[in-house]
Amino acid sequence: MRIGLVLNILDEEYQIYLYSGIVKTAKELGIEIVCFQQENTTFSSEALIAYFPRKEYFDLDGIILLTTVMIDNYEISTKEDLEKIWGDIPVVSLGQKVKGVPSLMAESDASMKELVEHLILKHNYRKFLYISGIKNHPDAISRGNIFMETMAEYKKKIPDLTYHVQRGSFSEIAAIEAMTDFLEVKHNESPDCVVCANDNMAIGVYKYFRMNLGNPAIHECAVTGFDDIPQAKYEMPALTTIQQPLKELGEKAVYIMRDLIENKAVPETVVIPSKVIYRKSCGCNLDQKDEIPPEKFISQIQKKYVQSESLLRMVSHIGQNMNYAESITDLNSVINQNMGQLNLQNFCILRFSNNSGMVNERKSASILVDPLYVRRSGMEYYEFYREVKVPLGQFYKRYMKIDENSHTSLVFKYLTAGNEIIGCVFYDAKANVLPYLGSIAIYIAQGLNRIKATEERKKRSEYLEKEVTKRTRELIEANNKRMEVEAEVLKISELERQRFSNDLHDDICQRLAGISMLCRSYSNQDTPVQKNQMVELAELIGDTLQTTRQYAHNSYPVELESLGMNHSLSNLCNSFRSQTGIECLYEWKVEKSVELNNLQKLNIFRIIQEALHNVMKHSKASSVTVSVQSAARKLQVLVCDNGCGIVNYKNGASSGLGLNSMEYRANQIGASFIIKQNKPTGTCVQVTVDL
Repeated sequence: MRIGLVLNILDEEYQIYLYSGIVKTAKELGIEIVCFQQENTTFSSEALIAYFPRKEYFDLDGIILLTTVMIDNYEISTKEDLEKIWGDIPVVSLGQKVKGVPSLMAESDASMKELVEHLILKHNYRKFLYISGIKNHPDAISRGNIFMETMAEYKKKIPDLTYHVQRGSFSEIAAIEAMTDFLEVKHNESPDCVVCANDNMAIGVYKYFRMNLGNPAIHECAVTGFDDIPQAKYEMPALTTIQQPLKELGEKAVYIMRDLIENKAVPETVVIPSKVIYRKSCGCNLDQKDEIPPEKFISQIQKKYVQSESLLRMVSHIGQNMNYAESITDLNSVINQNMGQLNLQNFCILRFSNNSGMVNERKSASILVDPLYVRRSGMEYYEFYREVKVPLGQFYKRYMKIDENSHTSLVFKYLTAGNEIIGCVFYDAKANVLPYLGSIAIYIAQGLNRIKATEERKKRSEYLEKEVTKRTRELIEANNKRMEVEAEVLKISELERQRFSNDLHDDICQRLAGISMLCRSYSNQDTPVQKNQMVELAELIGDTLQTTRQYAHNSYPVELESLGMNHSLSNLCNSFRSQTGIECLYEWKVEKSVELNNLQKLNIFRIIQEALHNVMKHSKASSVTVSVQSAARKLQVLVCDNGCGIVNYKNGASSGLGLNSMEYRANQIGASFIIKQNKPTGTCVQVTVDL
């Protein structure tokens, strides 16, 4: 049988004493306990419900709930409220009444009234300070109401009876702050008696007086507490308090849970009375039977002091060493070095691999853990470290099976970074060590968070290094390609100049030489020049002029600026048709709103010109289509023929000067350049410009 015990946090005597009693009784009955420390949270009600451990994670047969852990977080008053968290699993409420489930409570109203009357009538105290608990805590409200009602009742009989109330939160620090506020801010006179809503705050009042020894304005006075935790009788002076029946409550809760799981009849409400324990702190002399021998008292105080100092130094040492841990191996080394001194036989560190933990996920299958440190029955189990993303429930079952003969009850605690749950720890420890493991868990969480950040920085650095290497390689390749293209462009430019020179020499110069020879011939003849001779000469000069203009046009299309791109391309296509005899269809479907700059116009014109030149020279085509159109903020240029097609051409790996020239010009204006097969036959040159 496995039972979950849900409480706040094992860092103070009240809950440690209750936990130890429940574990002891469960061990006698052969019941396994998994203790979940809920702690105070800032989550919404919905998130808080998910925050509680699901019964499926650990195959829980039932839940014993210290109901006060819900205070200020989530209101629990009925069985239906509990079913939102755990479904129909059996639950026993410890501390508060929950309708529909077995509830165990301590009756303390009568004892609180008895204590206050004792202080007024037996010791004649008249000036009281009451330090209450958490504002909305039911126990704090009940104890505070009884105190004030009793005070109001006796004030009618004793006019000089006065009292003040300071807010606390059931902790030593809260009591020190309350005393400071009362004596150093609001009042200048010490009270006759300080009544505290629990023993921890009463011990805090003692510490306040000891911190202010020598201050004539602050006088130590009578102090009382509530709960009767083990430390109460060893204080100096021993603390007068109200003894809560914690041992009886814990034992009874385990028995009722066992019977509830076995479907036996159980009472819905169990009330166990508390009683006043009178000791020296209120001004009473101890009864002989309650007197602790001086040598035992001193020995116990020394033992507690030595243990406390030793554990504090150890926790500080662990925290310092973990601060330097840069890897999981380093963190494990720090834990291992201190296992013996802490006497921890069972200890696990698990990291949630999906970074969501139990707050955002409620199905056991989605809670995946990476085992980082696994210690069972005093031995470390390294084989777990090779596993990642193991379901939490599966890990727990395997962990417990390592030593099935060992009756172990474990404490479960989340590891948090801010509001993010990053993992959890399992452990068992002696009662005096439990409070310090909370601090160690915080150090572990901080270490894991720092290691995670370091790992992410390392991964990021490696990624950036790879990206830089990749980018450098791409830049080198791009630079090499650019140099190759520039070399091709220079070669093309040189060839263009050579071709232009050859055209001038072989065509224009020859024509001019012919005209010159004809003029010289006419000048040397004896007879006057005839009309038909002048007509012939004029025709030769006209042809030469037309050819010269064509060369000039091919060199730089002046009409691009004067007539516009549409007219210039139309003239180019008409000229191509007349010179080659190849049918040339021209389409211009560009919106009037589209405007191209001079660089775009010139390069597009040259690409089309070069494409038509290749059609004439290589394609063996009978027709070609030149299309320019705009759509979706893009300008698309197509030159498609029905010729024999281009063989073994791959974009970016062209070999011809003309093709390289077209691609280079496309890159100059940031356009894409594609050469593809035209269907059914031929080649298509496509240029796309973003507008």
